[in-house]
Amino acid sequence: MKKLQFLILFFSIQYSWIYYSYCQPLYVPRNVADAYVKGTRSGDGKPGKNYWQNRGDYALKISFNPQSLLLNGKETITYYNNSPDTLKKIVFHLHPNFYKKGFARNYPIEEADENEGVSIESLSAGNQQFEITDSSKLSFSGTNLTVLPDAYILPKSRTVFNITWHYTVNKGSHVRTGLVDSSSFFLAYTFPRIAVYDDIDGWNDWDYVGMQEFYNDFGSFDAEISVPRGFIVWATGELQNASEVLSKDCYSRYQKALASDHIVHIIDSSHYKRGIVTADASQLTWKFTAKEVTDFAFALSDHYLWDGSSLTVDSVSGRKTFIDAAYNRHSKDFFEVADVARKCIDIMSNKYPGVPFPFPKQTIFNGLDQMEYPMMVNDNSTDTRKEMVQLTSHEIFHAYFPFYMGNNETKYAWMDEGWATIGESVISPMLGEPEDDGIYMRSGYERIAGTDDEMPMITNSQLIYGGTYFTNSYGKPGIFYWALQNLLGDELFLNVLHEYMNRWHGKHPTPYDFFNTFNDASGKDLNWFIKPWFFEAGYPDLAFKDVSFMKDKWKVVVQQKGTIPVPVFLTFILDNNSTLQVNATAEVWKDGKAEFVIEKSLSGKLKEVKLGSSYIPDVNHKDNRWENKDSR
Repeated sequence: MKKLQFLILFFSIQYSWIYYSYCQPLYVPRNVADAYVKGTRSGDGKPGKNYWQNRGDYALKISFNPQSLLLNGKETITYYNNSPDTLKKIVFHLHPNFYKKGFARNYPIEEADENEGVSIESLSAGNQQFEITDSSKLSFSGTNLTVLPDAYILPKSRTVFNITWHYTVNKGSHVRTGLVDSSSFFLAYTFPRIAVYDDIDGWNDWDYVGMQEFYNDFGSFDAEISVPRGFIVWATGELQNASEVLSKDCYSRYQKALASDHIVHIIDSSHYKRGIVTADASQLTWKFTAKEVTDFAFALSDHYLWDGSSLTVDSVSGRKTFIDAAYNRHSKDFFEVADVARKCIDIMSNKYPGVPFPFPKQTIFNGLDQMEYPMMVNDNSTDTRKEMVQLTSHEIFHAYFPFYMGNNETKYAWMDEGWATIGESVISPMLGEPEDDGIYMRSGYERIAGTDDEMPMITNSQLIYGGTYFTNSYGKPGIFYWALQNLLGDELFLNVLHEYMNRWHGKHPTPYDFFNTFNDASGKDLNWFIKPWFFEAGYPDLAFKDVSFMKDKWKVVVQQKGTIPVPVFLTFILDNNSTLQVNATAEVWKDGKAEFVIEKSLSGKLKEVKLGSSYIPDVNHKDNRWENKDSR
């Protein structure tokens, strides 16, 4: 055993030497380093030759009673153990237990919304039927259920699980799921699902406690949702039986929307007045199919309006996406959401990130949260168009991260929220609604930067809360992605981003796969830039050190007082109020440089010089302006 451990350590060291011989080293945790040794990950950022990931395909049959709030379900899970490991246990997530009485959550709910959690009625694995009360085989803890099957799950094998369950949907305390109004619901995390077992951590069995988000395997979903007549259902996936569940007029409008380049009012107020939105049966079953997604969510209402259209998202193949919005007629902003969503997806497909939208549909539902799911968004109404545009663009951008790229949101929230933040900040101005901060939460990052409330961005997101969590998840990584694009230039940045997405879509990239891919695909050593942003304590702070006039030129010296490298944006303002912009990327601070000097000839009398922009964070703006007192 000791000899084997020595050999593993020896080859690990040799591999690290080879890899880091051309890059400044980044700290790599032991569990990630082990993946390099096993060959599941590689130092160039590509999936290793031994890369694997498990999957589960779900056949769901859910019945929901909007009056009693009781949700009953049956599911068949076909689970594929693609790993080289024999699995002696299976971990299931029971996320509705977030509302269970006595559960230790980090997001507050009203006491009246606590309930009994998920009740498992039956569970089988292969030919083994479990006794639900057998604590030697089934262990319930928090939002997890651990199952010990008699027959271990062998490598490269398939096992079928059958489960029946029920729980009561929360009436208030809408944390991503539950009642929206008296007869509208957004329902997520409704079914027991198998946790991710991966090459980094094995079973990902952390409890869902409210703030941190999710990490799921890819799979296919065939779902049947049964609800009373009069309720329209929207869900992850494509509706398979629209002609059976919609009224003839609404079905005709739905079909028109599927092919239309313009917004079609599939259901408007007049339909409800005539009472003809669904087929005439006491109970209707809505069928949806989704392939290669990480989750399934659905929503329903008996009075929501419904707008939709179709958009060509891939000009090469001609592939289209159906884009729709379901909303309360009293909403202040949702009447425009279907159109804004369409414009957002067009920009995402063709400009930023410039990758054709990956899914065949996208629904924005007027709920009570701001939360993303594959092909579904649960968005609250907002007070202004600006908020609506920014929120819509942000949540739809999540289609790429984490639903096209299977990021571990629970552990590395910045790998999806940071991208959605910069996506929102780039796209919203194109729709006439720029961020007040330039980048969402820039000022929030400035408030916390360099204080003892800040943690290095690589910190496991499960371990941080409050302002630190939101800074590390949203504002700071969004700024990093923008500064990285500024550093590389638009063309190279997008080329490298596309390479990263090509390598890892449908897979589970770690931060190191991201770092290594950007080093490899850009042909540059970016670790000097990555290291202070992710691994070190520090803050961004630029200041004027000196501004002087010599030999018909103005000489400006900018000092880096902080340690986080950011671009230098200088604005020269002349007496006639004309301006000249001079920009330099963060590379001016490479190799430990602390000063940046520029000399500039101007065509008029200089009045003042300003340092920075709305996209660049700086903990002290007071030293970012120099005034020429001689110009008075």
